[in-house]
Amino acid sequence: MNYPAFFDEVEPIETIDPLADVLGAIDNGRITYNYIDMVKLAGHSCPTVAGAWLMCKIGLKELYKDKLPVRGNVKVELKGSLDEGVTGVTGSCIGLVTGAANEGGFKGLNGKMARNNRLFYGIDMEKEVRLTRLDTNDSVELSYDPSIVPGSPEQQQLMQKIMQGNALPEDKKQFGELWQERVKKILLQSELWSQMVTLK
Repeated sequence: MNYPAFFDEVEPIETIDPLADVLGAIDNGRITYNYIDMVKLAGHSCPTVAGAWLMCKIGLKELYKDKLPVRGNVKVELKGSLDEGVTGVTGSCIGLVTGAANEGGFKGLNGKMARNNRLFYGIDMEKEVRLTRLDTNDSVELSYDPSIVPGSPEQQQLMQKIMQGNALPEDKKQFGELWQERVKKILLQSELWSQMVTLK
């Protein structure tokens, strides 16, 4: 499987999953998520997926400090409704790392280590996403705005050609490269994260 090399430069998110440990799926339940994992879930890499990654990474760091985030122990709430814009994509991507699922998620073992009823949409709050530790009830709200990293002016024209079916192979290749160049800047220019991701 070939993909842009910068995906592997994105710092991973380390978690610990008690369920994976108990069921013998992963030694000690320690799971490492890489950006490519989120790309596989979404089926693409874009500023939205990159934003979900950053909000997840920054939010979990805020909640757990120097400890490993516990997968399945975080409630995820989103301000937007499930069918609003890219809210559903953001929720699914954050759910990958946190283990949070809606009512259809895993019900747990004897009521423990459940994943269901931990992902909610259409919540009245100030920012876009709220992560809450279920063991301490500590929470953090985050919003994401990648406008500080604009896309190439050529993207719009190339996108139009692709959508109209008039794009040549080289046009498609150029569009994809320009698109991912913006995602690369969002994910690797960590000095800009504090401007793109705001916390409460």
